[in-house]
Amino acid sequence: MDTQTHLLPSLEDIPPSSFKFYTEHKHQISLLINDFVLRYLNSLYAEFKGDLILAIILGELAHQNISRIMRKGQIHPALDTSQLTIESLRGVLVPCNPFSISEATGIPRETVRRKFADLLKHGWIERVSPRGYLITPLVGERFMFGFNIQLFEGVRLLCEQLQKIVLDGESVP
Repeated sequence: MDTQTHLLPSLEDIPPSSFKFYTEHKHQISLLINDFVLRYLNSLYAEFKGDLILAIILGELAHQNISRIMRKGQIHPALDTSQLTIESLRGVLVPCNPFSISEATGIPRETVRRKFADLLKHGWIERVSPRGYLITPLVGERFMFGFNIQLFEGVRLLCEQLQKIVLDGESVP
């Protein structure tokens, strides 16, 4: 059974109106998306010193750790987001293991185990039980305020450019 999670919807789930709109603007939309994705991948490549598999594994591990506090893509309303830190969430983070990461990503389990060892060396994860790992505060310190703010700005600009096409039919330089 395929337990991989995917960000993108299947082609069957895309409404006909999106197909029509995309077809009318496919060149411009493709260029904008390609530019964003390429810059993002290059940023990840630089941040993880060429190890994109490590980036995927750390991202999935962090995602699984915080799964309990997320509801439909939003932070659970009972949590005070103004004071949200990895330290303050220790009691609600969900530990995961190489098997769950392998299942979620499709990356072979042995590769995931080796990458967990790298993440432990970096101090980005810690073992909290014989089979459970959590991200450490170093992950937030390293990525939340530097890397993620740059990613946010890139996504914001992409959305702004796509919105001009969608709402106004404008060409974007």
